Amino acid sequence: MIIGICSYGGTGSSAVVDLLKEYKELQVLGNAEFQYSFQVDGLEDLEYHLLKQYSRHMSGDIAIHRFLDSTISWAKTPLVHKTIPPKEFIRLTKKYTNSLIQESWIGLDNSDYMSKSILKNSVVLGFKKIIFPLYEKITHHSWDKWPARRLYLSINPDDFYKLTQEYTTSLLKAAGADFNKPVVLDQPFEGNAPQQSFPFFKDPRAIVVDRDPRDLWILAKYAGNWTGEGRFMPRKDVKTFVEYYKKLRKNQLREDSENIIFVNFEDLIYEYDKTIEKIENFLNISHHDNPYKYFNPKISINNTRLMDRYPNSKADMEYIEKNLSDYLYDFSKYKKVKYDRNIF
Repeated sequence: MIIGICSYGGTGSSAVVDLLKEYKELQVLGNAEFQYSFQVDGLEDLEYHLLKQYSRHMSGDIAIHRFLDSTISWAKTPLVHKTIPPKEFIRLTKKYTNSLIQESWIGLDNSDYMSKSILKNSVVLGFKKIIFPLYEKITHHSWDKWPARRLYLSINPDDFYKLTQEYTTSLLKAAGADFNKPVVLDQPFEGNAPQQSFPFFKDPRAIVVDRDPRDLWILAKYAGNWTGEGRFMPRKDVKTFVEYYKKLRKNQLREDSENIIFVNFEDLIYEYDKTIEKIENFLNISHHDNPYKYFNPKISINNTRLMDRYPNSKADMEYIEKNLSDYLYDFSKYKKVKYDRNIF
């Protein structure tokens, strides 16, 4: 079983990951986020262009090249914690894409002179219209050097999902998973549509973690005051933030199912026992071996009701409460927080 802990960004998935570290029945690979499935130019994009809506051979060709470029660039990027050795990551990725390619040849496509660089486009077009014809007229051979490149044919490749599951399984094994226990991952699926990436994993489950928009706005607006996170969200205009928060959750059926459950970050703290029971039933686990070792609600409570810490944000809070009423957590049932540490 692959258990994905998902969020919308800053909504508390790491709290659930920490909680599940306390169960010996599970194997938690939570040192880095595992976003290869839904990131731009990731597996979902590859699936779309190879299977769901291919455009001649072009979309598959470009999708494979972009998938390779994005994953290999990530593997080589310094200052990013990696759970998979970069060389092994690149090897497995190339092996996977090679299994999807049906034919290949040297050539040039329209996409090769549709980059953002006017200079590059002009040079490539110059080769196509002047150098290529002249060279081939003189030598009677095709020009197979730059800017010509290897083009890929991949249209409805056989066993796409089987090969993709083998790929993700090999990545997880390279990250240390042994599959004798269910494997817990941080962010393998997107919070707003986890089921979109389910076909890429064997026996997937998702726990989607959400958070009161008022606290999330405080974390974004005052990101510089705590850990520096939250800068991916709108931070200067509360109206923009409200639209951002609402759009991310639009059209999502927020009901628990056999493979997906929804948990509020606040429930982990204010309804700890009840939430523990919900998660245990969902994952069919029962032995909470090390309670409070990694996740302690008495500590994490300092990260809630942040509007009380920033009374100067009253107008922002009122706007959020008016426009995002369906997403507010009912703090009125609980005692006020006696903060004993900073936001973290």
